[in-house]
Amino acid sequence: MERMPEDRDRVPRDERDVRTRVVMDGEGTEWVVNEVETPQPWARGARCLIFSSASIVRRVWSYPADWPRLSSRELLQLVEDSRPLE
Repeated sequence: MERMPEDRDRVPRDERDVRTRVVMDGEGTEWVVNEVETPQPWARGARCLIFSSASIVRRVWSYPADWPRLSSRELLQLVEDSRPLE
């Protein structure tokens, strides 16, 4: 039986489109922001941004294609704008 290489699922580093940012809000909370595919039937779009901190995760459906170039303040505003009114 032929063995599969251990790195068969890895994409070469120079070919990856890494869409991740780490930002800190005004309260000192660190947020990791990732763009992910959302193939689930309930999804509002093909992709979304996931904002995750140590205690909470938020999903943003409406965001610009060049979101990695946004300032930290602009990026955090996306998650604020997507929060439901209380």
